[in-house]
Amino acid sequence: MAVDPRLTSSQMELSEDSPEAVFQFMIDQGWSDGLPVIPPTADRVRAMLEYAGRDASELVGYINPDAGAATVEKIAVNAVMAGCLPEYMPVLIAAVQAVTEPAFNIHGLQTTTNPASPLMIVNGPVRGRIGLNSGRGTLGPGYRANATIGRALRLLLLNVGGAKPWSTDMAVHGSAAKFSACMGENEEDNVWEPLHVERGFSPEQSTVTVVGAQGYSNCLTFYKEPESFLTMIASAMADISDNNYLLAAGNPLVILTPGHSRIFAENGYNKQMVKQELFERSKVPIDRFPKETSVITYEDGFAMDGDLVCPCRSADDIIVAVSGGPEPYHVLYCGNFGDTTAVTKEIQLP
Repeated sequence: MAVDPRLTSSQMELSEDSPEAVFQFMIDQGWSDGLPVIPPTADRVRAMLEYAGRDASELVGYINPDAGAATVEKIAVNAVMAGCLPEYMPVLIAAVQAVTEPAFNIHGLQTTTNPASPLMIVNGPVRGRIGLNSGRGTLGPGYRANATIGRALRLLLLNVGGAKPWSTDMAVHGSAAKFSACMGENEEDNVWEPLHVERGFSPEQSTVTVVGAQGYSNCLTFYKEPESFLTMIASAMADISDNNYLLAAGNPLVILTPGHSRIFAENGYNKQMVKQELFERSKVPIDRFPKETSVITYEDGFAMDGDLVCPCRSADDIIVAVSGGPEPYHVLYCGNFGDTTAVTKEIQLP
């Protein structure tokens, strides 16, 4: 196999190229997430680079804790391994730009004992262009774009950022979301303005928002009134063991269905009103917390409202996204890592 001088990554030839041999080689090198990968041959990597229309050596960001240089070429290599199509490259480049913003604190997410991971929310026309699922099962299996874009970011965090389990990634239990976490917002069935418009972009732009999510809590909302929805969601949010309370920071994420947004809107609620209600309803009395001061003295930094502890600094910190199937039966609440801030970046399409 001839070496491609246009690529700077190490190039090697295996004595055996069966899928099993390639998989074992990747495992032995520590380059896999534990699942089989597509061999990142020079031809496949070049196809990614050609679609992106970016210089292979262009630096997109440094991924901590190793401060590894995430060049366009390194993104392409890991995109191939994850099973991405070339059309997904612009989304991945924007995602790397987002997670390497200092405010996102990728170093904290990579090294914490918390099972936190970046959750990507994609907005704009790119969703239809690449077949990203924004409807039923948006965070589940069955859609190549969602699964492989999320996985490619994880491989970049492993291979470029250096967050290896047991050595750097110290998550006590880990999480399935550490394999892949990528969804689209269901803008077509959402009666409110999309997330990216709320965050300052135009409807015609495509964006990716990364949130430092620590898991998913399902809220069963078999009700018809907004008050009932708010009661159930706030109940899930008011978990005093959640990092949001303990660190008084971050962006608690509430994922409603289009059905919820419609019922809320029909009853006079806009998105900001929902956020404000949830913020007020999820304040908890300080006497619910153990009297013992924690070993990290979180209590000194609580966000307080009198004798009540708030889940974040203000209602504006809560992110409300609309995704999934149409029925207003379930809400997903994603507690936040806490010591992180969500970041949105525009996806630059070629």
